[in-house]
Amino acid sequence: MIKPIGAHAVSSRADNHTIDSKTGEYKDPLMNWPLRGAAFTNEVGEALRPIIGNAANLTWVPALMYIGADVYDKYKNDQTEYSPDSKRCLKQAIFQGLASVFLPVVAVKFGQNAFSQFGKFTKDKISLNAKEHISNIAEQFIANGKMRAFDGQDEECVKEFLSQVANSMDYNNKKKSLKNTFKIFSLDKKENIENYSVKTIRNLIQMRKDLLQPTSEVKAGKWYSKYIKALKSGQTESVAVKSILTDFQKTQLTKGNFVKTLGGFCALGLAIKPIDHFVENVLIGKYVGPQIDNFNIKKK
Repeated sequence: MIKPIGAHAVSSRADNHTIDSKTGEYKDPLMNWPLRGAAFTNEVGEALRPIIGNAANLTWVPALMYIGADVYDKYKNDQTEYSPDSKRCLKQAIFQGLASVFLPVVAVKFGQNAFSQFGKFTKDKISLNAKEHISNIAEQFIANGKMRAFDGQDEECVKEFLSQVANSMDYNNKKKSLKNTFKIFSLDKKENIENYSVKTIRNLIQMRKDLLQPTSEVKAGKWYSKYIKALKSGQTESVAVKSILTDFQKTQLTKGNFVKTLGGFCALGLAIKPIDHFVENVLIGKYVGPQIDNFNIKKK
């Protein structure tokens, strides 16, 4: 439990209790629900990131505003008394950094990647993370004009795409990348990854052919309709084809993104209270807090 200078102890633990009418025990409104929940808007955003993409960045704003307000409040006030203290502020900043930012985000990412393994139970037999990675390569492949460059050379196009996938799946290099710490592609079989990669690029090749040389059946479909709208909006044929192929590829991950989002929410729900307890009572209470206290005493 975090204890500020003074006679009273201030708990940083979030709980659902109100002020005890009998004992009059102080309950910090910023550290009790529902206000405490503002600290986790960013984790909610991270859990939703597979679905909402970079819009998840906006969810960090209320969380950081809440954390800043709470840390400043602990610096300025000792419970209900005005008593500025940098030590109390530092403890709360460390608590919030670990319990409201770092560890919950780790929990969300862990849940997403754990649920990613459910992809192996589908006919493609690879994780949702691997599918997402291959899809990202496909989108880059489209953006770089590779589909047009290999027009009429289907097998060469497939080989080039497989080569790019193979290079990106260099496990030794990926292990050195902090960005890919949670991307456990090494658990996927190389054969299954290659099969899904071939399926992905061949679908895109066929989609491109359908757009440029449509049959009556294709013309009745939604993708060709979107392609015509893109052309009418002023896009060139090349740009319109790229945009439709990219949109088509993104839709292939829709179900998987919902599964990963569910995993993130499950992990966050299970981890919030244990994380608060661990950070407050173990990391801060037994290790960090006493060190800060001793540092201040020696400094006097």
